[in-house]
Amino acid sequence: MIYLYGITFAVSVLMIAVCFFIDKKHDKWLLLLFSSVAVCDSGYLLLSVSKTLEGALWANRVAYLGNVFLPFFLLMMIINLSRLKIPKYLPAILAVINTAMLLITCSAGILPVYYKDVSLDFVDGVAVLVKEYGPLHSVYKIYLFAYFAAMVGVIIYTMIKKTAASIKHSVFLAFVVIGNIAIWLVENVIHAGFEFLSISYIVTEGLILLLYGILQDYEKMKITEPEKVQETHTVPTSFTDTQIESILKSIDGLSEREKEVLVYLLKNTKRKEIAENLFVTESTIKKHTSSIYKKLKITNRNELFEVVSKLD
Repeated sequence: MIYLYGITFAVSVLMIAVCFFIDKKHDKWLLLLFSSVAVCDSGYLLLSVSKTLEGALWANRVAYLGNVFLPFFLLMMIINLSRLKIPKYLPAILAVINTAMLLITCSAGILPVYYKDVSLDFVDGVAVLVKEYGPLHSVYKIYLFAYFAAMVGVIIYTMIKKTAASIKHSVFLAFVVIGNIAIWLVENVIHAGFEFLSISYIVTEGLILLLYGILQDYEKMKITEPEKVQETHTVPTSFTDTQIESILKSIDGLSEREKEVLVYLLKNTKRKEIAENLFVTESTIKKHTSSIYKKLKITNRNELFEVVSKLD
């Protein structure tokens, strides 16, 4: 059993490296999720080799550090993948709730609120905590169910609003979440001597990395498709000053700054050069560009050239 915990911990650390390799965008929530799995599995390993009750309690706290924050990171990762806009203060509020939950779960051996009583036993040489649950233990279950419900809610909302890359990706995420819920429920019913969640987490990581790989390929396809359209329809790659002047007269609803940015876009100037010429940041140019695209009901520069070529 100890060797199995050791293997799961080693694999969870390896998965962090794999995450860096597959996720080219280095999503912070994905990295935090994988790190929390490694922390959780390290706690399970330390608990299995503990020799004293005090050492076992500290190992249990390390495991809970990963377990408590893991659903938070998973929820934020799902929100990010679903392209759902949330209030900026929400992660901070959730982090405070998570910290409070962590303090409750780490109170074992100090206050009789999470565990009324706890002792150390050994089963086939593996250290096991024998617990008598306290009044606040049910709070942790409510906490987990709330997070799982939030994840499922986000995925359903994504499927209805079609904000994710595709319905298939949303369904894939739903299976990942529901699978972990099922394993957690089974563990609470059968009370096995081994923490199967340690393996479940690693399987979940593998599935999530698979999804990230698919999504990145999907985005590459979306980028290359407009380029093929440009070739087949011979859309111009830039416009002359005379053409641009005519185009500007045909477009209404743009601010003066947006018109300035549009001129550079029609000359096929790179965003960095536009920012330098207008003495602003690239982020500002990106905002103006997004506003222009929104007003013209387009999504990229290729579509812009297609639209304005018809106006010219």
